Amino acid sequence: MAGYVAVVVGTLAATLTATVTATAPAADAVVAGTPAGPAPWAVQITTFHNIPGTPCTGVVVAPRWVATAAHCGPADPRAYTLGFGNYGALPTGLAHTASAGTPTSVGGFGSLDTGSLGRHSPVAAYHAPAGDVMLLKLRHPAPSPSVKRAAADPAPGSILRFHGFGSIAPGPTAPRSTELRTGLTRLETMAPRGGSWIGNNHTIEGGYGFGDSGGPIFHGDLLVGLHSGSDAGRRQLNGTLPGRYESIPAQNGWIDWMIAHR
Repeated sequence: MAGYVAVVVGTLAATLTATVTATAPAADAVVAGTPAGPAPWAVQITTFHNIPGTPCTGVVVAPRWVATAAHCGPADPRAYTLGFGNYGALPTGLAHTASAGTPTSVGGFGSLDTGSLGRHSPVAAYHAPAGDVMLLKLRHPAPSPSVKRAAADPAPGSILRFHGFGSIAPGPTAPRSTELRTGLTRLETMAPRGGSWIGNNHTIEGGYGFGDSGGPIFHGDLLVGLHSGSDAGRRQLNGTLPGRYESIPAQNGWIDWMIAHR
């Protein structure tokens, strides 16, 4: 996994030296972002109509565990279906919610129970005791490798890469992307919040949209955060905007304990 993620994220990170120019927002998600390329660790999360929640993005952090934002929904595994890989959605696109009657196996993606890349429901969901973080436990190992988690937060000023399956344009009614999108953001400050730590950042290439919550944020090939929220009212003409992410280093102790004991 280490070599694979290093190649994938490292290749994407090579664009960091390029000059960032202000352009009109494209109809992409991440809003004004670009295709992420191979990303088997990415997870598209859909919630059911009858249980409160929101479409979100997640990331595989251990063979049987997916991390996302706690505000994506309740600690109830029945609320979610998961799609793995860069094309985690149905070929024709994914609605904001799925029917409560949607089976584990959807369309041509098969079922995780058969070992194929597919959409399925987790067997357990846990909200972190502090911070906007949730872990979804899988019945079987994910059909993808796990990412590497950072042990320490990056320094303010660091350029980070974020990913999401969010809306293809600003606003909660915009269609959701059927493929993973990516952009760049600059970390401004790390600050305590609710017993955890958040990274205040401002995107410099692309912007966050509805459905990007819980999406992974990398410093190099290390996972440093999960997208928690953004200020859409301060979105710039080029699509960039302020955002907040939950610190993975601040959550590592809880994540490690959960993986070992649940």
